[in-house]
Amino acid sequence: MFKKTMSFSVILVSVVIFTALIVASNYLVQFPVNDFFTYGAITYPFTFLLADILAERYHRDEVLKVVRIGIFCAFIPSMFLAEFRIALASVSAFFFSQQVDVYIFYWLKSKFPRLWWLRSVGSTAFSQFVDTMIFFHIAFLFVMPWQNVLMLVFGDYLIKFCLGLLNTPFFYLFAIRLQKFLGVFR
Repeated sequence: MFKKTMSFSVILVSVVIFTALIVASNYLVQFPVNDFFTYGAITYPFTFLLADILAERYHRDEVLKVVRIGIFCAFIPSMFLAEFRIALASVSAFFFSQQVDVYIFYWLKSKFPRLWWLRSVGSTAFSQFVDTMIFFHIAFLFVMPWQNVLMLVFGDYLIKFCLGLLNTPFFYLFAIRLQKFLGVFR
């Protein structure tokens, strides 16, 4: 299937959104809502939604380029808004999990091309689990008891998973319906 090439403006806007979401999440993860989830769990799932929307329309290498530039741009501001371990944990987790998300998205799309919801939900659910495990173990393992880290992992992942499911209509609207609508004007 033909994939449209990303324009400079799409790359720029996408990188700015990725960077803003990562920096906001890195700041907000420092504030627990309760014993098992932080405010960062609310903003972070939108990075996966953005990657999936881009992946639906553009080539994998272009989506990965946006993800990598977003990570790079978010690191320095994160260092000023969060502790070093938080920024390092975030960049590490984001680097691996977003790439996992993109690869799984394209794999699911090649195996089940008609199941648009599966590629969005499936890639997001798995990659957010990878992200959550990496992030909380780097950020908090030697700062708080392991049981507390596991509670945060469980709570944050549960929130991220639910938000990933709730993002499915947005994926459909922006990646499937809008793409079909815009296809009329080609």
